[in-house]
Amino acid sequence: MSDVIFPAKVMITREVDVHGLPITRAYVEVDDETKTIPLPAGKPGEPGPRGRPRAPWVKAGEVATEAGLPTGLGADDRGKWWHVLATNDMWTWTGTQWRQSVDAVGPQGPVAPSAIVNVIETISNPKLRIAGADLKGIGAERDLRITVPAGPRGDTGPVGPSGSVRTSDDYDNTVGLVNGSLFAWNRITRKLRAMPPPGPIGLWAKGPADFPATTSLGNFDTIDLVTIDIPALPFAWRPRVNGLIATYADDANRTGYPHVWARLNDPSGQPVAMGLNPFRTLRHEVTLCPYYSEQGGTATANNYGEAVRLSASSTVGVVKPYEPAKIYIRVERDKGDATAGSNIQFVKTMPYVQVQALPLRL
Repeated sequence: MSDVIFPAKVMITREVDVHGLPITRAYVEVDDETKTIPLPAGKPGEPGPRGRPRAPWVKAGEVATEAGLPTGLGADDRGKWWHVLATNDMWTWTGTQWRQSVDAVGPQGPVAPSAIVNVIETISNPKLRIAGADLKGIGAERDLRITVPAGPRGDTGPVGPSGSVRTSDDYDNTVGLVNGSLFAWNRITRKLRAMPPPGPIGLWAKGPADFPATTSLGNFDTIDLVTIDIPALPFAWRPRVNGLIATYADDANRTGYPHVWARLNDPSGQPVAMGLNPFRTLRHEVTLCPYYSEQGGTATANNYGEAVRLSASSTVGVVKPYEPAKIYIRVERDKGDATAGSNIQFVKTMPYVQVQALPLRL
């Protein structure tokens, strides 16, 4: 390290001690920033003497008493030790003499479990030039990560001819293709493979035990029945709802008859299934079928056919990836006759509803 130069305040005093000898003292004051500057290191010293090679420390045998220790040992036997059974002492040969460790040998422990080494990762990178190993774990089982040095990068080879994925070495032909199959990477075989086309996921269902009891006959606009919770799925999807539910209406006005609707994420949200009573009978077993419409779901027994309109790219009734969903099932009276409609009720006669998730490619 080169010389360090810094500003400082130097004060020198001169005194005479009791014997008449002069005493000179120098005081150096520096600011706080200068105090942190490292002082220059001195010159390195001469190398020290080379130490003796470390001798292995191994058990060489057992003897009944101290008198049974071997004789004629030399420098090459340094590090060997013997167990004296009578006293459990350890006698170690230093190369020139014996050293005693009193009562140093205890009872033999249990046999250790077999060692297991799991090679977790092997790293090879053209930028790495030094090999290394990282061994982690507790007990007999350890995880090993190895760094393998790589040589310099070679010249770029010629561009190969184009080929079919199915005829390449990276493709697994053990699974046949069907219409709509997808290619997927198999991390185990490290090859591409054919996967079946995405189909309905589920199902989620509610049966008679989940439905309420038969309601009283009354002037209701809606009767809430069940709610089905669908967990978050890793893809966009549209619910497919089916079911069978019974309703009843009196014939006081011959209008405003009950129908069954399934709506997405809100009791008044987008309809995803309907069970209409087109014949407007008093008691009817309503079949719940999938229903999607860009018209807002205002279908009644008179105009439901006109409202069923959906484009191929529509997002009506679509649940986004990684979002949970709720399907609300309820009885609803005709919208146009809500104020003058018949009295309605839900009749519990073995009702059920089922939901499947239809994956979409958006």
